[in-house]
Order: sequence, then structure tokens, then C-alpha cells
Amino acid sequence: MRALFSKPWLIGLLILPLFIAGLIRLKLETDILATLPGEVPEVKALKLLRDGFAGGSDLLIALEAEDEFTAEEAMTTLAERLQKRTDLVKEVRWAQPMEQQAQSGAALMAWALQNTDPAELKAVLARLEGEGAKVKISQSLQAVGSSLDAEKVQRASYDPLGLLDSLDASAMSALEGSMFGLVSEDGRFRLLLVTPATGVGNYKSAEAWLTKVKAEIAEWRGDQKLTMRFTGEPAFQAEIGAGIEKDMSSTIGITEVLITLLFWVMFRRLKPLLWIQMLLMLSMVLALGAGGLLVGSLSIMSLGFAAIVLGIIVDYAVLIIQEARQHPDLDARGLRRLAAPGIIAGACTTSTVFLSLLFSGLPGLAELGLLVALGVMVGLGVMLCFAPRFSAGKQPPNTQVVTTGKPATHGLAILATVVLFGGMAAVFATAGLPKFQTGAESLRPTNSEAMDALQWVQDRLGQLNEASLPILITGPTEELRARVESLSAKLDVAVKDGLLIRQAMPTLLIGDPAAQVANREFIEWLLAERTRLEKEVDAAGFAEAAVALLRGVCDVWKPALEGPWPQDEATAAAAPVLGRLLATGARAMNADMEAGQGVALASVSVAGKPGLPDKEKLAALQAMLTPDTGAWVAGWETLGGALSTLVQHDLKQQLLPIIGIICLTLLITFRNVKDLLLSVLLLGGGLGALAASMSVLGLGWNLASLAAIPLLLGTGIDYGIHILLALKRTGNDIRHVQATTGKAVFFSGMTTVIGFSSLFFAGNRGISSLGLACCVGTVWILLIVLWLLPHWRAWLRAK
Repeated sequence: MRALFSKPWLIGLLILPLFIAGLIRLKLETDILATLPGEVPEVKALKLLRDGFAGGSDLLIALEAEDEFTAEEAMTTLAERLQKRTDLVKEVRWAQPMEQQAQSGAALMAWALQNTDPAELKAVLARLEGEGAKVKISQSLQAVGSSLDAEKVQRASYDPLGLLDSLDASAMSALEGSMFGLVSEDGRFRLLLVTPATGVGNYKSAEAWLTKVKAEIAEWRGDQKLTMRFTGEPAFQAEIGAGIEKDMSSTIGITEVLITLLFWVMFRRLKPLLWIQMLLMLSMVLALGAGGLLVGSLSIMSLGFAAIVLGIIVDYAVLIIQEARQHPDLDARGLRRLAAPGIIAGACTTSTVFLSLLFSGLPGLAELGLLVALGVMVGLGVMLCFAPRFSAGKQPPNTQVVTTGKPATHGLAILATVVLFGGMAAVFATAGLPKFQTGAESLRPTNSEAMDALQWVQDRLGQLNEASLPILITGPTEELRARVESLSAKLDVAVKDGLLIRQAMPTLLIGDPAAQVANREFIEWLLAERTRLEKEVDAAGFAEAAVALLRGVCDVWKPALEGPWPQDEATAAAAPVLGRLLATGARAMNADMEAGQGVALASVSVAGKPGLPDKEKLAALQAMLTPDTGAWVAGWETLGGALSTLVQHDLKQQLLPIIGIICLTLLITFRNVKDLLLSVLLLGGGLGALAASMSVLGLGWNLASLAAIPLLLGTGIDYGIHILLALKRTGNDIRHVQATTGKAVFFSGMTTVIGFSSLFFAGNRGISSLGLACCVGTVWILLIVLWLLPHWRAWLRAK
């Protein structure tokens, strides 16, 4: 250890390549789901929803015009223009007129028919053989002319042969939902789905691609009076990545400026300020390098670690300067030996508490804890190596503090103690403890144009008094259709009972290889009889559109029969649409599903508002989706409750070990029980005052802000250690300790407040609330440790 401090440059040269490698490896992680526990079913569902289906990387362009005609014309011309930019766009999907959907519609119908119950197609064959076709066509013509059922008239006009009679009518809504649902009821609002031509796997490429798309749209738009917004994965990636960069640069910059101003106000010296800034920057570079080696990425939850670390490690430099002022005769080695015990004890305790976040259920918070702990230990090493060299014997004359006058009295401090704890008791008795907010709002961005646009889309495309929820059904590929049919029957009962408003299951779209083999005979017959059937429909007087379905499915099946049979979802002509509702094979495996497993996407509607389902209805729906169904709700609406339970459980598991570690560290440091109990009282008072403040302000705990409890335990105990050790050295000279160590601790505490306050402006709501809780808690702890704690110790010793 002595060799380390005597030749730090040698150690620095040896480890420098590792830190450089870490800096090179470090990247920004813009995926919000990566900060959440992947083993939670609700998180898995969200990842499957995004990664398992085609369209998960789509850009959603929302457009609203003054009237339906203007909106339709604008959306069509925009879509056609983007389709021509093959260098930017792979696929464009929008609500096209029916005649323009013939190709994709025929492919879907062909797929549904070839996978339907073979007995149903045999019945269709029996009706159409020989003279049966003329009878069926005549019945359809009569329905068109005399039926009062508009749906029946429409079906007979485009399917006079009754090919679709083999399909379950109630399941046809899934087909309709796969082709429509991109336009509002009034027709003024429309949605365009744009698939990038190449992958946009990181926020830089997403931002570059989005900029080009927006430039193309701006040129097309001109002076048209349209409202347009952008959302979807590329928009979120670009926005979050840019936000992380901005937060990193602004928080570090603001923190540095505020710390500099605070140091100048308190010490009025330029030279120490310069070398402290130099050591802070060195510590941050080394901490980032260490973080790059161990973590490899900075997420939206861990981006604030730099400001926290700056606020903590600057304390060590100031404490060393303060000791140098009080002991001007000490050299660097003596100064280091004097200051090191308290600083090391505080740094180890703080790092241990932050490391306890590794056991958090939220990977983002675990990453934050690890990075802060690394930064604190790196900063400890840097400050102990260099700060004594810069400060020993170099302080201005007459800086040694000499206190005069009467000893401090305890009366006012004891009164303040009674008021503090009595006030907390009164608040808890009247307002109660802060409530725990179980929603997932704390995981969402603070100010997000993409999130606002997504909410706008939900509001405009959804029904006013209902919330639409995606349902994922998983299972072995060969059992998937049976599972969907079983769940569909179960949900039909829920609709009749009023639990659900409606449900749409993609039963007709799930492949059935055995059915395809059995239905091949019908398909071959239909291809052979196509010409005859077309002539008979035409002879009956139907319009040209009446044979569009027959021609469409035959055009799909003719080349299909020449290839491998039965088909799977990936090779079928309807694959582009099927990929949005089914995930099997390679796509399912890419979404972390096991080989042979598949996923189907369904939807249900419950009472509530778009994005805000009725909690009781949602809970009842989740209770229906038992493990044997292989289904669960995939949405942010269900995520909050699941994560809240996990985080509260983690906190209960963490608190006892943290308290145990703190008590052990304090016993080793103080070697007496009274100082340990005073430290516990200090922390209890600070956390209690924070909870009372939250109750008065009407604030509650959430998934992220709950982490303030272990964080405040770590930072708060650091201040108590320095003050209590100083009181021990001076024989409880309160005035002297407050004027010397107290001044350094005040500076330390305010820099920590500055560090935590930077989180308040972070781009994530949870991290912002965490920063606010830590700021308020730190201020209360500072008030107790600088004013009340010295009197408590002196009063106890006097007794």
C-alpha cells in the first residue's frame, strides 16, 4: 500500500490500458425494457410484443386533417411517395381502399381456407360440384336482391360461391383487424406504418434514419394543413439516446459548475479549486472506463451515476484540505494517515450500500448502484493518492480554527429534537405514511414526444369508453391453434358475462399442417374448376368484383402447390401480414422463445379509457389467463403491479443486510455502542423526516424512488462518521467541530444534494422522483448531523 501511494504514476500506467478498453467498450443503452427484469412474465410479454412480430421496429406516422377526404388523399400520396424511397423504406402499410387490398386480402383468405377444418371444405365442394354451383350462385343473387341484412348482402356480392362459409364467422374479426384498424371512425385520423429498409439497432442509426424520413415528409408536406406526429421504436430510440447524451453532458456540466461556485464561496481559493477539478475529471474518466469493463453500457436509469459520484468524491478532497488547514505541520504521508480512516470508512460504507442495489429487481437500478460504487472507490483511490500531495503544507497562514467563548448549550437542540420527532409522529397520525404507487408511469420518459404521440394514437383509434389490451398466447407450434380456440371460447363467455366488451383471436390465421394436407384435394379441384365457376358467376349477372375472391385465392394457390406443402407462416404469400399476428420459427427464437414454440397475438377490450383500463376488470382478466392457457396481457398497464410487488420484496430483503453491514462498519469504526446507536438515530430521523415531508406534499413512493432508502443510508452514514470521529478527537467540542469538520461535511452534503438534484431533470420519471427524494432526504440528514447529532453525543457523554 505504501508503494502504491508513493508511486501512483506507476500503477496508473499499468492499469491505464484497461480503462481505455473500458471507455471504448462503453455504449448507451436506449432500450427501456433492458432496464427491467427479464424473468418477469409481463416484461417478457412486452419484449415478445416488440421483437417477436413483424412491425416491432416500425415507425408510426400519425396524421390528422380537417376532413376525411383530405386525410385519405394525404395519407395515400405520402405512402406512395415513401414506397418509392427503397433506400429508406422496406414496407409501408396504411388503410387502403378495399380494391387496393385485393392482393394481401386474397393471400390472407387463401391461408385461412387452406388451414380450416377439412370437413368444412368438403361440404363446400359438395355444394359446388356439378349443377350445385348454379344453385349456390342463384341463392347468392337472391340474397343480394332481397335480403335486409347488409352484411349478408355484402358477403354474397363478393363471395357468391360461398367459399368463406367454411370459415368461422365469429373469427373473421381477426382477419378484419389485420387489414384495417389504421383509421379513426370519423376518417380524419390515419396511421402509417413504415418499416426501415435496414436495421436501426442503435440510437445513432435510428436518429439518422428518422432525420432522412422527416426531411422527405417535410418536402412532400409543403404548406398542407395537417397535424403529424411520430412514434414507434425508431422514434423512441432516437429520442431516448439523444436524451441520455444530453442528460449526461448537462448533469455533469451543471454539477461541476455548482460545486465550483460552492467551493469558491466557502474557501475563496483558486489553486485548490483547479486541482480538485482536475482530480474529479480524472476520477470520472477512470470510473467510466471501469464501468465500461464491468457493465458495458449506460442505460436511461444509470445515466445519473456521474453526478452522484461527483457529489460524493469531492467530499474527500475537501475533508483532506480541512485537515491540512488544522494540521499545517503534517506532510503528505502524515496528512493521508490522519484523514484516511474516516474517508475510507465512509467510502466503503457508501459503496456497500450502493452495491446492495445489485440485488434490486430492476436491472437499471442495479446498474446504477454498481456504477456509483465503482466511481466512489475509484474516486477514493484518486483523492487519497493525490489530494494530500497538493494540500499538505500548502495552506495559507492563519487558517487554523481556534474557538473561543462558552461551550455550546444543548437546550435549543433538545427542543428541536422533540419538535422533529413529535412533528413526524403528528404527520403520520393525521396524513399517514406515503402511499406506494403501483403504476408503471415511473418507468416512462418525463417529456417524450414519442410517448405523447403514442397516447394520441391510442386516444384517436380507440373507443372513448374502453381500453384495448394485447394478449399473447404461447405454446408448442403444433398446439398453438388448439390453445387459441380454447381461450377464444373462454373469452366469449367473459364477453357474455360483461367482463369484456369484445375479443378478437387470430384463430383462422394459425397454421395447421394436417389440415393443409387434407385440404389440398379441394384446392386442386378448385384450380381445375376455376374457369367454369367464373363463367357461371358471370352468366348469373354478377359484377366483375364477384369473382375477385375466386381469382385471388387461385392465383395464390397455383404457385404455392408447386412448392413445399404444407406451408408455414414464413413462406406463405400472406407472410407480411401473418408476421404481425404470429411468431413462429426463427422469429420466435429471435424473441428468446424456445425452439418449437410459437406466439399468437390477440386483443381484448375492457371498460375504461384508451391506455387506462378499469383496474377491477383488468385484474379479473389476468385471473382468467391461468398458466395452462399459456396467455398473458402484454402491456404497460399490467407491468406496474408486477414490478411493484417485486421491488417491495427486494427492499425487504435488502434492508436487513444493509443495516447489518452498516452496524458492523460502525462498530469497527467507533468501537463503542453509543456512537452506533446515535448513527442509527440519525438515519432513522432523516428517513422519517423524508417520509413525513412526502406525506405533507402528497407524494408517494414508486418503483424507482423506493431506492432512495438504501441510497440515503449510504450517503447519510458517511456524514455521521466524520462528525462523530471529529467529536471523539476533540472531546465533544461542538463549536470547534462545527467550524472545521462541520464546514467540510456541509460542503460534502451540499455537493451530494447537487449531484442528486441533477437526477431531477433526467429523462425518466422514476429517476427524476428518485433524485427529488434523495435531495429532500439528504437535506434533512444534513440538518440533523450538523446541528442535532453533536448535541446528542455531548449530552449523552455528560450524562
